[in-house]
Amino acid sequence: MKRFFLLIVSFFAVFFAFGQSQLIDLNGVFEGKYRYDNIPSLSWRPTTSRYTYYDKSDDAVMMADLKNGKSSKLFDFQNVYDFFGHKDGAAYTANSFRQAGGWVAKSWQWDDMNTLRMQCLVPGETSDAYLLYNVKTKQFSLQSHGMPNVSVEDESDSHQGLYIYEKEENEGPVVYYVNDYTHPVSEQIILCPDTGKHIVFGQAVHRSEWGINEGWYFSPKDNYIAFYRMDESMVEDYPLLQTSEEDGAAAIAYIKNIKYPMAGRTSHQVKVGIFDARKSFATHKCVYHYIQTDPADGEFLTNVTFSPDEKYLYITHLNREQNHSKLIRYELESGKKVAVLIEEQDSRYVEPLHRMIFLNNGDFIWQSDRDGWNHFYLYHFDGQLVRQITKGNWPVIEDLGLDPQEKNLYFMTNKDNPVDQYLYAVNLATGQLTNLTPDSGTHTIRMSADKKYYFDYFSSLHTPLEIRAGSTDGKTKKLLKSSPSPYANYTLGTDTIFSLKNAHGDDLYCEMILPPHFDKSKKYPCLVYVYGGPHSQLVTNTFMTAGVFLNYMAQKGYVIFVLDNRGTSNRGAEFEKCIHRQLGTLESEDQMVGINYLRSLPFIDAQRMGIDGWSFGGFMTLTMVTEHPEIFASATCGGPVVNWEWYEIMYGERYMDTPQENPEGYAQACIIPKIKNLKCPLLVMHGQQDNTVVQQHSLELLHRSVLEDVQIHYFPYTTHEHNVMGFDRVQMWHKIEQFHDQYLKK
Repeated sequence: MKRFFLLIVSFFAVFFAFGQSQLIDLNGVFEGKYRYDNIPSLSWRPTTSRYTYYDKSDDAVMMADLKNGKSSKLFDFQNVYDFFGHKDGAAYTANSFRQAGGWVAKSWQWDDMNTLRMQCLVPGETSDAYLLYNVKTKQFSLQSHGMPNVSVEDESDSHQGLYIYEKEENEGPVVYYVNDYTHPVSEQIILCPDTGKHIVFGQAVHRSEWGINEGWYFSPKDNYIAFYRMDESMVEDYPLLQTSEEDGAAAIAYIKNIKYPMAGRTSHQVKVGIFDARKSFATHKCVYHYIQTDPADGEFLTNVTFSPDEKYLYITHLNREQNHSKLIRYELESGKKVAVLIEEQDSRYVEPLHRMIFLNNGDFIWQSDRDGWNHFYLYHFDGQLVRQITKGNWPVIEDLGLDPQEKNLYFMTNKDNPVDQYLYAVNLATGQLTNLTPDSGTHTIRMSADKKYYFDYFSSLHTPLEIRAGSTDGKTKKLLKSSPSPYANYTLGTDTIFSLKNAHGDDLYCEMILPPHFDKSKKYPCLVYVYGGPHSQLVTNTFMTAGVFLNYMAQKGYVIFVLDNRGTSNRGAEFEKCIHRQLGTLESEDQMVGINYLRSLPFIDAQRMGIDGWSFGGFMTLTMVTEHPEIFASATCGGPVVNWEWYEIMYGERYMDTPQENPEGYAQACIIPKIKNLKCPLLVMHGQQDNTVVQQHSLELLHRSVLEDVQIHYFPYTTHEHNVMGFDRVQMWHKIEQFHDQYLKK
């Protein structure tokens, strides 16, 4: 659920787009016609106030100085073409140059203050390499990367001294190999040979919960790689029907089984292994061992972190009930448990999402919501609490690191406004807070390694995009403003953010988009969009925060309404955790605060109100239309949870416990017996390959609708997983549009 939400937020952030007609051109979203202006490849030169970027107009890499504002050309790409023996730069593409199977990407990283590194394929050869540019000598050179017959795009991950890449063995499962920059390709070594059927390597485990996005972690000095090994053999198979293949329809439909651990059932088993790079390359074979974790400490293994000196590995354990976590130190060489440093318990759930931040003296910084809000805490090496670093009724949203002097810790927060996001610094010695980006809106920050400088990608409800360069001592410079706006020639609705209070006294933040040329004397149909689940915040002070499709529907004459209910993010532990064991109850109560507000407005036609949502939003849509059937005239939803017993362990049991422990909660949240209450036309969509909310949910809903003689419109997307992506999404948008038009437009 969380993964879907993040994907959709990222999708809208990249593809807010309008067409060449009065209405938004939905196809244009996927054609790249209306992307914002940007500054490609912004990068800070290490330990300096200078930054580099790609200048499209000059096809060159430029370097500018934040302090004096001066800029100069480092090199243009004709120099690169000449280096490879190609004189005709015009033959190459805008984002990379290609010819005879070779290319150099026009993006780079700094190895040190004098060396730029760009990934490339050597033209006419099959091995990849790095093109290096020395700023002092103004010379190019090639550094071999040495992976024959494996393209750069197949490389999975790399670090300063090691890299890992994958390839299929005899059309079998993917196998991961390790190499470094000093050994020939023949020295490639398998990451771990301890494999077998239903054994997963090199992938995120535990269904990507608790911030787990990787399958391995490099140690600070590249002497080790920690990796996950997940045994799924004990997890029940779940069938996905395959009716299509990449090149068209399957000759005969067939079943693809996945491992899907449903709530209350058997989960997978995970280990953390250590690949010893030094010994492996010295002995020309894989040398590895496992960390000696004990399931009694907690079977979910999260936040894997190396100590800076590579002597220890830290793992946060979480029990199956997800109400007790332990931060445990292990000896790296032996894998033995050394000490439990921090234990945290909560009557509802504990959710460890953050790795430790180490100080030079061995102390570390830890994040916890133990006082009701996520904050920083300073600990001694032995796990003794020193003090709470930040405090207040606001959350630390993301840590951006500690400066080398260990004076200031930088982080993102919504301290000054719950719908904003700012860059803050806290002084470790005094606790003094400084807002470095005080403009109201959403600041997305990329900091330099020494934490002295940052790039600020700023947006607000009425500002599409501004890119700024700043220093943590207060100097800022505007680098780009998205002007003219790509939407300047289109008549859009009026977008506002405000709050309503629920019966508990909580502020519920809402967004409303009024149609263009709004006339308060008229009555308009209203479309409510709902998600409402954990790890989400839809209402933010960001340009077109509701996304492209809802702005399109506003153009068509709908009033659009979105509300963040209890259970959503960045409002404190009580606001988020109060939904525990009763999903859908408090969320729908809060959504009704918004519905009743809408029905009180003179310009809302209360007889023409529709609702739409996907995933947790699909569950919320079905909850609303079956518990308040008199309210809605139409409803659409996709990938809906209808019975939490059929959802996966890691997410589902966090919020609901097991079905055996909480039968009343599961029964209350189940949509299936409520479908008999449905009065409005309902469209349900579902990806046939959905491995997050499996199709069983909507199919069983259909089965009950037949028994109850309730009519439901149903549309499966046969090749899609949990959401409909790419150009097919336009078809889905039009399907939703046409469905609501049919019942809400008069």
